[in-house]
Amino acid sequence: MKHFSLPLTPPGARMAWLSGLGALASRLYVYLSGFLAIFLMAASIPPARFGEYSIYQSVMEVALVVGTLGSSLLFSRHAATVPPGVTRGDVVRTLAIGLPLATVLVTVILTVQRMPVGDAPFAILVATLAVFAFNSLRLSFSRGLGHAGLLNLEAGIRATVLVAGVSLCVAVRFDLGVAHLLLINLIAVVMVCLAVGLPANGAAPPIGRAALQLGSQASATVYSLLMFLLRKSDLLIVAYFMPLSYVGAFKLAFLLAEAPSQFVQSFLFTKTPAMLETEAGNFTAAKLRLAKHSFLLGCALFVGLAALITAAAPLLKLGNEARSIFLCIAPYFLLRTYTIHHEMVLSLKTSMGSLGRWALLEVALRLASYGAVAVLFPGKPHYVFFIACVTDFVLCETRMRLHFGFFPILRLLARGRSS
Repeated sequence: MKHFSLPLTPPGARMAWLSGLGALASRLYVYLSGFLAIFLMAASIPPARFGEYSIYQSVMEVALVVGTLGSSLLFSRHAATVPPGVTRGDVVRTLAIGLPLATVLVTVILTVQRMPVGDAPFAILVATLAVFAFNSLRLSFSRGLGHAGLLNLEAGIRATVLVAGVSLCVAVRFDLGVAHLLLINLIAVVMVCLAVGLPANGAAPPIGRAALQLGSQASATVYSLLMFLLRKSDLLIVAYFMPLSYVGAFKLAFLLAEAPSQFVQSFLFTKTPAMLETEAGNFTAAKLRLAKHSFLLGCALFVGLAALITAAAPLLKLGNEARSIFLCIAPYFLLRTYTIHHEMVLSLKTSMGSLGRWALLEVALRLASYGAVAVLFPGKPHYVFFIACVTDFVLCETRMRLHFGFFPILRLLARGRSS
C-alpha cells in the first residue's frame, strides 16, 4: 500500500517564491498608487498643464541617466564582487561629475522644448535630480547584493506622497501649478533617501577610493542614454511636434501599457544574483520558464488594464484619446513582458561596448520608424509601436542566439510541444 507524502521542497524554494510574490505585490502597490496619482492630476488640472508636467518628468528621467553616469548597471554588476568593485568613492565621484553635466542637459532640453530656464520649476527639478541620483546609485548597489525591496517600492512611495499632496490641494481648492507638483516630488524623493539607509537594504558601499574605471562609466553613460532614447524618450519626441493635450493622453496611455513589463522587471530584479551566474553552458530550457511565465502574467495584466482604461475614459478630460493610444501600443508592451527577461540577462552578461552597439542599432531603427510614421500617418506618432513590435523581437532573439547559442522562442515552442 502506498502512503501519501508531500513532495520535497528544494532548499530556498519557499524563500524564492516569497521574494517573487513580494516583488509583484510591491509593484502592484507602485502602479495602483501611480495610476491614482496620474488619474487624480488628469482629472484636477487642465490638460495643457498636465502635459507640461509630463515633459518635466521626462526631462528628469533622461537627466538622471547623465547624473548617475549611467552607472546603475555597473553598481549592480560589481556590488557582490570580492573585493567589492564599488566604493563610496565611486558614489562621490559619479555625482560630482554627473550632476553638473545633467544640469546642462536639462537646460538644453528645456530650451529646445521652448520652456523657461532658471525659474522655480527649473530649480526644483535640479534639486530633485541630485537626491534622485544618489537614491538610484545606492539602490542599484543593493540590487547587486540581492536586496531589491526598496528599489521596487520607491516609485510607489513617490506616487503616494504625490497623491497625498494633490488630494490635500484639491480638498482646500488650491490652484495647483507645475511648480507645486514638482515640489511635492522633491519631498517624495527626500523621503525615499531617508529610507535608503535602513538595514533591510543591505550594507552601503564600503569606504574607499573610486574603483570603477572612468572609461567603463563613459561607456555605461552612452549605453544608458541610448536605452533611454529607445525606452523613455517617446514622450519628448511627440511633445516636440504634438499639442500638449495629446502629450497628456500619450503619457497616460504609456503609463498603463508599460505597467505589465514593469511588473515583470520588478520580479526579475530579485533574480539578479542568479542571472549573474548564467552562462551559455548552464542556460537550460528550464531557465526560460521565467520568460514564459512573465508573458502569461503580462497577458492577464493587460486584460485588467484594458478594462481599467475603458471604465476610466469617460471620467477623464483626455480619457478617450488615451484609450485609443493604449490599444495601439499595447501589442508592443505585451511583447516586452517576454523579451525583458532576455534583455536583463544580456545587460548583466555582455560587455558595455557590445551593449552600446546593439542599442545604437535599435535607436536608429526606432528613429527611422518615427520618420516613416510621420510621413505616412501624420498626427498618429504612436503607430511607431507597430513597427517596434517586430524589430525589437527580431533583435532580441538574434542577440540571444549570438551570445548564448539558441533562439529562445524556438526552445520555448519546442518545450511546449513536448509537454
